[in-house]
Amino acid sequence: MAQPGQRPALPQIRRVRQVTSGDWAVTSVVHVDEDRRLLYFTATKASVLERHLYVVSFDGGDITRLTIEPGWHGAVMSRDGAHFLDVHSSLDHAPAITLRDADGALQAVLFSNDGVDAETLGLTPPGLVELPAADGTMLYGALYRPDGFEPGVRYPVVVSVYGGPHAQRVADEWSLTVDLRAQYLAQHGFVVFKLDNRGSSGRGLPFEAHLAGRMGTVEIDDQAAGVEWLIERGIADQEAIGMYGWSYGGYMTVMSMLRRPDLFKVGVAGAPVADWGGYDTAYTERYMSTPASNPDGYRDGSLLTHAAKLEGKLLLVHGMVDENVHFRHTARLIRALTDAQRPYDLLIFPEERHMPRDQAGLEYQESRVMEYFKTWL
Repeated sequence: MAQPGQRPALPQIRRVRQVTSGDWAVTSVVHVDEDRRLLYFTATKASVLERHLYVVSFDGGDITRLTIEPGWHGAVMSRDGAHFLDVHSSLDHAPAITLRDADGALQAVLFSNDGVDAETLGLTPPGLVELPAADGTMLYGALYRPDGFEPGVRYPVVVSVYGGPHAQRVADEWSLTVDLRAQYLAQHGFVVFKLDNRGSSGRGLPFEAHLAGRMGTVEIDDQAAGVEWLIERGIADQEAIGMYGWSYGGYMTVMSMLRRPDLFKVGVAGAPVADWGGYDTAYTERYMSTPASNPDGYRDGSLLTHAAKLEGKLLLVHGMVDENVHFRHTARLIRALTDAQRPYDLLIFPEERHMPRDQAGLEYQESRVMEYFKTWL
């Protein structure tokens, strides 16, 4: 028994056997059927750009794929393991829901979402591309081409970025097609590009661990590699590259402009983390350790350290009652930019949190974002 002030001893965990292996990731355990000794899970076994439901025996052996249609599948099993609900979408079609038996055979269509597809809605799904990072790691991107896109013509490019852990943004999945900001920018003559850099989710620990202790470094390198790939293929105008993102994406937008001013000329940064020493402790220390044990990582990963390097046009957007990335971050960045005599633009929402939630605020924000890119790119 633990004494007062002591942590109780953790139970000893013994691995009985490993039932799956391979260069792919299990993304969720959906159901454990103890009576039939079966484990149901979703994984990237077919492709990192898709999600499928699989089943394997507790004893290992063959892995059976239960969802067939290409795209993104989410599953919920019945308690008895006899059926599952399959929620499936792709770049071309909105989510549909079917009821299937445990072997994947269709039992009923519960929600077909007929008529809700890209062509009917007047949307153009992005094309999915792949390119190598500096170390040879394959990266995946999504490319939204403007109406009337012509090969060989160089276009202004806006990079839509998140870049941090816990998120995968490039996939054969409906949410990419209905990214209306990306679609709107493309309809106004911009190429919009998304790239899942090293450190993002869905690729397993080796891929995600690249940013451990060094946020704001390898992610920038990969986003720059993506832009250079577009330039090499005659798609991007090197003098007209912009970026936008929110939260970690806001941090990435500013850091990309500071580290690679030769590439990133215009940025719209929403709620950026200015300095990791001032962000959520549990989140930050999970990846960066503590400021005392990783002082170089915290210093080099701070926007405040590099603020004097700003050369392009930067619009900072922040809600003043943001409960996630406190407005203090933008305030500190403003102070650093002021000390360095670097110009910036500011859009604040005095009564909003992590982003505007009311219709008027959203419309105003989107019009300002579009105006900023059209003016400076």
